[in-house]
Amino acid sequence: MSAPLSGLKVLDMGWLMVGPMSARYLTDLGAYTVKLESRKRRDPLRALGPFKDGKQGPERSLSYHMINAGKHSVAMNIRKDAGRDIVLKLVEWADVLIESFSPGVIDEMGYSYETLKTVNPKLIMVSTGILGRSGPRGIGTSGTGITGSAFAGATALMGWPDRKPTGPHGPWTDSVAPRFVVSSILAALHRRKLTNAGCYIDVAQAECGLQFLLPAFLEHSANGTNPARVGYAGSKLRSPCGIFRCKGEDRWIAIDASDQQDWISLKGVIGSPLADPGFDTIVGRIRGREAIEAALTAWTTPQDAKSVETLLQNAGVPAHVVCQAHDLIVDSDLRHHNHYRKISDAEVGETETTGPQFRLSLTPHVETRAAPRIGDSTGEILRDLCGLSDDEITRLERAGIVE
Repeated sequence: MSAPLSGLKVLDMGWLMVGPMSARYLTDLGAYTVKLESRKRRDPLRALGPFKDGKQGPERSLSYHMINAGKHSVAMNIRKDAGRDIVLKLVEWADVLIESFSPGVIDEMGYSYETLKTVNPKLIMVSTGILGRSGPRGIGTSGTGITGSAFAGATALMGWPDRKPTGPHGPWTDSVAPRFVVSSILAALHRRKLTNAGCYIDVAQAECGLQFLLPAFLEHSANGTNPARVGYAGSKLRSPCGIFRCKGEDRWIAIDASDQQDWISLKGVIGSPLADPGFDTIVGRIRGREAIEAALTAWTTPQDAKSVETLLQNAGVPAHVVCQAHDLIVDSDLRHHNHYRKISDAEVGETETTGPQFRLSLTPHVETRAAPRIGDSTGEILRDLCGLSDDEITRLERAGIVE
């Protein structure tokens, strides 16, 4: 049985994370994805680690391999007229185009949606700017997932109250936004079935992160106050809900027993340290947060984190070890779900990358392949998808268009 998006044609003109990761999700579901890049201006992700065996190289970035697995690469100069002609042929072929240039750049290069829809009226084009392509700061505002986190308010809330904000780990909105990009593409594809027309999708990365700040919005909307940084104290509206030290170096467990039944179950496990009747209501537990957390810390600290997790889970209490990389690599559930996929590449050898995060009962995901080497499919795609002859391709190579 074919994969769910088998036959979908994607032109990936993104780089770094949000655009390419969105295309990767579509590829996992069966789309044929062409990644357009240049040897002279490679995807910056190729220069970012970690690298296999610590040896740097444009084909050795494991981050690049993860985010671009399964795609096909065309290497060419898209700013010259002859290169532009090829891009337009690929646009004519594609169902979906994803780009993540700084706002306005794609238009300056001659690839605006208004131009491209004359070539392919059924094209679905997606832009992934940090603040979108419209509004007072859209055009001309560049950014990354780090600055997106700052705009979305996540940075201000993370860290200790007496220190500078720390923000979330890594380019946060780059990780969040692809889910919105893919869902909007699927909606546009459904609409195209009904109308036979494509559309333009303007995704603002920073807005994709706002959903996680709902309690802060409500706090300010209702009371006119900005929530303060509190390190990690779970939620002001939940207790006990937090991270607690366990035995061993840097070992912790997350526990959320704020629900009434979970609290009763937690008391059944721990006993007298939580027996104060003042803690028997949600309001009482919020007021007694410090005392409850002190009791929990005293209980968890001498114990192995996995043992605590097992004990609490058996009692029905939401709890999980705070995983580090080595925990995830050997995790039995992730292995059972085939989350990690082995890939083989001539440069890095056999490694593992992540696979799809969900499974469909009747339609499989495609087998995960290694990310493409720069230009590894250029000749094939120019011949088969763009209709160029070998002589035409040779002339483009000599002219520096095809790389």
